[in-house]
Amino acid sequence: MTKKDYLTYKQTDPMAIMYEYYKEKFDKSKHKHFMSRKEFDTFAPMYTDVNSAYIKACQHYDTALQVVELRDKQGNPIMIF
Repeated sequence: MTKKDYLTYKQTDPMAIMYEYYKEKFDKSKHKHFMSRKEFDTFAPMYTDVNSAYIKACQHYDTALQVVELRDKQGNPIMIF
């Protein structure tokens, strides 16, 4: 995933970030079935806390892609670069 894709997904499709993280971390030797995006969207909320998973995926990509967020005093994002 490119930095541009990541920033777009962050604003428009948060589940895409988690699915990209899932694809990156999928290990054929440990897992039996690779889920499609539709399957992932259906089953992920049943097996994990989606908010925690989103935060973990964002932390991973923020670090990997060197994303910096500028926030105001209330914690609202002003600019992402």
